[in-house]
Amino acid sequence: MTDTTSAPLRGISPRTGEPVGDPVAVSTAADVDAAARAAARAFPVWSAMPAADRARALEAAADALDAARDELVAVADAETALGAVRLTGEVGRTSGQLRLFAEVLRDGGHVQAVLTPADPATGRPDIRRMRQAIGPVAVFGASNFPFAFSVAGGDTASALAAGCPVVVKAHAGHPATSAAVARIVAGALREAGAPEGVLGLVTGFEAGAALVNHPAVKAAGFTGSQAGGRALYDLAAARPEPIPFYGELGSVNPVVVLPGAAAERAREIAQGYAQSLTLGTGQFCTNPGLLFVPADGALVDAVAAEVGAATTGAMLTSRIRDGYRARVAELDETADLHPLASGSAGGDSFAVAPRVWR
Repeated sequence: MTDTTSAPLRGISPRTGEPVGDPVAVSTAADVDAAARAAARAFPVWSAMPAADRARALEAAADALDAARDELVAVADAETALGAVRLTGEVGRTSGQLRLFAEVLRDGGHVQAVLTPADPATGRPDIRRMRQAIGPVAVFGASNFPFAFSVAGGDTASALAAGCPVVVKAHAGHPATSAAVARIVAGALREAGAPEGVLGLVTGFEAGAALVNHPAVKAAGFTGSQAGGRALYDLAAARPEPIPFYGELGSVNPVVVLPGAAAERAREIAQGYAQSLTLGTGQFCTNPGLLFVPADGALVDAVAAEVGAATTGAMLTSRIRDGYRARVAELDETADLHPLASGSAGGDSFAVAPRVWR
C-alpha cells in the first residue's frame, strides 16, 4: 500500500532543474508500520544467525553493489550531479564498509564478552556479560553521500552486522538511487539466507517521524543537518520507551591560524582553505566552518584571491541552493560587512558562487 494522494517522489537534476530517475511512491503510515513489523519479525532470526553467516550475507551484498556499480552510478549522477568519478569511488567505499563489518563479525571482538568465574570464598557469583543486538534500527540517508551514508552505508552495515534489521528512510534528494540500492542489497541478503524484512525502505517526509515513533524500532541513526537531527532526537527521547539516537548533526570544523604561520605560509594556507571550502560546493562535513586569523587581514586578502578564482558546481538540492542564496543576501545587507570576492558559479541550475566578505 502506498500513498495515492501524494505525487510520487522524483529526483531533480542539479544540472538542469528537471525531474530525473524513476518515480518512487511516497510511503503511507501503513507502509511504515509494515516495514517496521517486518523488521521486528526478522530480528530474532537474523540476530540468532551465526556471525559467520551474517558475514557472508554482508559480503554478498557488497558483491551485488559492485556488480551493479555502473547502473547505480548513472542513476545517482543524474540525481546528484556528483560526477561518475566521485560516485564510482563511493560505491567502492560502500561495499568496502560492508566487507569491513563482515571481518569484524568473524573476529568476534565486538561482543566484548566477559566471563568472571564464581568465587565461593568471597561470595562472588558467576558473571557473564556480552553485547547483544538491540532490535530493528531506523537509518536516515544523507544528501551528500548517496551510497556511503545512505541505504547501504555505514549505519546500515554496522546495524546489520550487530544482528539488527534496518528500515531506511530514503533521502528525498536521491529517491531512485535509494530504491535501486535497497532492491539490490535486500535481494542479495535474501539470497544469502537472511530473513524477509531484514532491510526495508520507506520514503516521504512523514515517514521519518513515523519510523522513529514506531514501537518496533529500538534505535535510530542519522547523518544530516542539526535541525533535522535535533527534531528526530527529540522524538526518540519523548517516546513512551525512549530509544538511543546516534546522530552526526552538522559540522563546524574550526581552523586557527597563528601569526607565525600566517606570515610564513599565507598563500599556501589560503589555497588549502579555499580548496576545502569549495570542495563539493561546500557540501562536505569536513568544510572548515570557522577560520580564526590574525587581525592584520593579510590572510583574509589571500583567501579572497583564492576564492575569487574558484569555480564551483551545483548544490545537491534546490532547498540547499535557496538557503545559500538567502544567507548571501542577508550578508550583503549587513552594514558592517564589505564584499571582497566572488568566485564563479558553473552553468548548472543549482550552481552558486563562493563569496568572501570582510
